[in-house]
Amino acid sequence: MSWVRNKLFAVYRRAGLAWMNAQGRRALAARGYDRLFDARPADAYPPVWSDLWFLYRLVRECKPKVMLEFGGGCSTLIYAQALADNAAEGAPGFLYSLDADETWGAVTARSVPAHLQTFCEVRITPADPVEFDGTPAWRFRDVPDVAPDFIYLDGPALTPDRKVAVDVLDLEDRFPPGFHLLVDGRSRNCAFLEAHFKRRYDKTHRRVLKSTTYRLLS
Repeated sequence: MSWVRNKLFAVYRRAGLAWMNAQGRRALAARGYDRLFDARPADAYPPVWSDLWFLYRLVRECKPKVMLEFGGGCSTLIYAQALADNAAEGAPGFLYSLDADETWGAVTARSVPAHLQTFCEVRITPADPVEFDGTPAWRFRDVPDVAPDFIYLDGPALTPDRKVAVDVLDLEDRFPPGFHLLVDGRSRNCAFLEAHFKRRYDKTHRRVLKSTTYRLLS
């Protein structure tokens, strides 16, 4: 009867997401942050308020100094706003947002409000096909030479023949104490990373939001 459980979960998830979206939008609107996305074109992906509220709170809590985002969009704007709010409290940070899609990367860059432009850089760079330990994968070409303490993995777009990205593994030796990785969906990429991590992490999976967080332990 697993199909019954799965169907019930899908129903509950839709209801839960609708409630979470409403809550997230109210919370962001109370801060005026629902207007951050006004410059995005009508055909762009709309804000998912539950995700954005979660991302904002996570960065406000972690207070990262150097963020790397693989795959930009609405998340770029809310991350930059969270960093601006952190900076106002004496905890400055900076976001490097990488996008392999020239069109949507440019949309993100144009959408960043003037007051947030000092907190982020949108970098449009190709993702190259590579092989990693025998697995077809993707790797961004122009990754900043930094030691990130927070990575958001939501890009590049995966394909049937290349279902994982390896940039997180390339950077793993640089992760400082307190490092966090947040993966949006990408369950296969999560399994791939877990199979190749060299260091130990505490893992939290959020089934409703379809996201997974890894916190460096050692």
